[in-house]
Amino acid sequence: MLYTYDKRKKTLAPCKETEFKAHGLLERQDIEKWVEQNPDILGEELLIITTEYDQFDKTSERLDLLAIDKEGNLVVIELKRDDSGKNVDLQAIKYAAYCSTHRLDDLAAMHAKYLKQKGRAATPEQARAKILDFIESDDFEELSDRPRIILVSKEFRPEVTASVLWLRKFGMDIRCVKLDLYQLSDDAVAVNSSVLIPLPEAEEYLVKAERKEMAEHTQSVTKTEYVQFFTRCAEALKKKLPGDYATPTPRAYYQIPTGIGSVHFEWGFHGRPRASFGVELHFEKGSKEANQPFFAACAKQKRVLEEALGGKVVIQDAWGKNWARIYMEKQEGKITDDLMDWAVEKMQAMITVLQPELDKLKQN
Repeated sequence: MLYTYDKRKKTLAPCKETEFKAHGLLERQDIEKWVEQNPDILGEELLIITTEYDQFDKTSERLDLLAIDKEGNLVVIELKRDDSGKNVDLQAIKYAAYCSTHRLDDLAAMHAKYLKQKGRAATPEQARAKILDFIESDDFEELSDRPRIILVSKEFRPEVTASVLWLRKFGMDIRCVKLDLYQLSDDAVAVNSSVLIPLPEAEEYLVKAERKEMAEHTQSVTKTEYVQFFTRCAEALKKKLPGDYATPTPRAYYQIPTGIGSVHFEWGFHGRPRASFGVELHFEKGSKEANQPFFAACAKQKRVLEEALGGKVVIQDAWGKNWARIYMEKQEGKITDDLMDWAVEKMQAMITVLQPELDKLKQN
C-alpha cells in the first residue's frame, strides 16, 4: 500500500489503488515506453536493445522489449497490463527460444537499427561498442544460449507464478515484476514497482543456490577450453623450462611468475568475441615509477627479443593508468594444437631473453 503524508496537517492517508485500464493506459503505448525510457523500473540496470521485435525466422510473433544486462545476458521482457493471463510465461519462453541463437553481431545490427529509428544514427560497429561498454563482466566473450526472462504485470495468476518458481529450480533466470498503480489526483497517478519473484530478501540466497547447483553440473564450454588449453601449455613449457606452474583457472589468461611481485609473464586471449592471443610480460605495480626500472631494462632487449621470437614485439609503456607491458600478438582466437605450439615456443623464447634482465634487478 502506498501512502501520502501531508506535512502541514501532519496526516497520513492511503492512496487509492487503481487499474491501468481505468486511465486508458496501454501496454505498448504507455507501459512499454516507461520501461524503454526507465529500464531500472524493473529493478536492475539494463540496456534496451530494441522494442517490438518481430524478425524471428518463420514466425510473425513480436516480443515487447529485448535488453541486455550488466553480465552480458540477453533479457526478454514481456509486458501485460492489469492481468498476466494464463500463458504469459509460455509466450516469453518461446521468445527466449527464438532469441537463443542470436550472436553479438546480430545484437549490434538490431541495436543500430533501433537507434536509427530513435533519431540517433549509429553503425553496427558503434552499436557493438556501446553494448560492450555497458557490459561489466570481465569474462564476457559471446552471448549465451540461455536468455533471461522478465515478466511484468499488475497481477500475476497462480498458474504463472507456480510455473515461474518451477522453472527457476531448473536454472532458468525468469522473474516477475509487479507494477501497482495508485490514484494521486485527477491528473496524476503513482507507479510502484516491486520484484515479486524472486523475493528481494531471498534473492541473494536463491540466486547463489541456483548458480551453485548449476555450476556443480556444468561449466561453460569456453571456460573448460581455457583450463584444458592452459594446462597443456603449462605442461609443455615445464618440460622446456622447469619450474613451479600454477594450476590453470577457468579464465582467458594464465600468469607465470618472474619472482618479482606484480611483474609476470602471461598468456592471454583478447577480444569480444575471442579474436587474438598474446604472449606477454606485464608490469602491474601500483605506480609508473615502481614499474619503470623493470620495464626499461626489458624494453632495451627489443631487438634481441624480436630475433628470438621471429616477429614484431610491441613495447607499451602506457597501458592503463600505471601499467606497462611487452608482448607479441597472434591474430587467432581459435584454440588449436598449432596455437598451443606457438604459445609455448614464443613464451619459452620470451622468458629466456627477459628473465635474466629481471634477475639482475632482483639482485641489486
